Amino acid sequence: MEETTVKKKYVVSYNRETCTGALKCMGIHPELWKKDSDNKAVLRNGAQSSHDPKLFTRVIDENELKSYKESALICPVYAIDVLDFDTAKSVLNINPTKEKDKDNVPVIRAHYDSRKEWQMDPKGFFTVKIFPEEQMIRARYYGEDHALKFVIEGSNSEEIYNTIMREKLVSTFQHAAYVGNELMKAEIAMKKNLPYVQDDPLP
Repeated sequence: MEETTVKKKYVVSYNRETCTGALKCMGIHPELWKKDSDNKAVLRNGAQSSHDPKLFTRVIDENELKSYKESALICPVYAIDVLDFDTAKSVLNINPTKEKDKDNVPVIRAHYDSRKEWQMDPKGFFTVKIFPEEQMIRARYYGEDHALKFVIEGSNSEEIYNTIMREKLVSTFQHAAYVGNELMKAEIAMKKNLPYVQDDPLP
């Protein structure tokens, strides 16, 4: 006789009271989550706990584990946990700092001098420009030879930035931070009808 393989089970535990309505879980996995009238996440096919009414649970198998772990790890307030069905222990391998301990964490004073610390990205550079009449932002990508390679356009900074990252058009964290900052400035300027000049502060 062939042995039947029993898939390992896990329990998704969602605390609705903790949820702040960021809905990042729904953003990456809308097939697993939806929102209610209070703009809080709803665990699809979840059952309310008889022991704790603010908790909703769902039993899943290994095939679903990755997606639910991603949902849990992206939640900014840790409203989602994934537990081993047999041991009831979390499988997330994280240890969030308790609120009462956060004041004891060391503080690093931020400082930056662009004249001394800025280094050119060997992959090239971007120019950013807004087109308010189209509600469009365009980032022009120039390669290391200063030739225009691509124009990345979008209606908001997030989609342009993530496209740039996905296409691997930057090679340093410093450059990625700079591009993200300029795109956000451009989006704010466009939405508030302000003039935008790259590298200058907003008025």
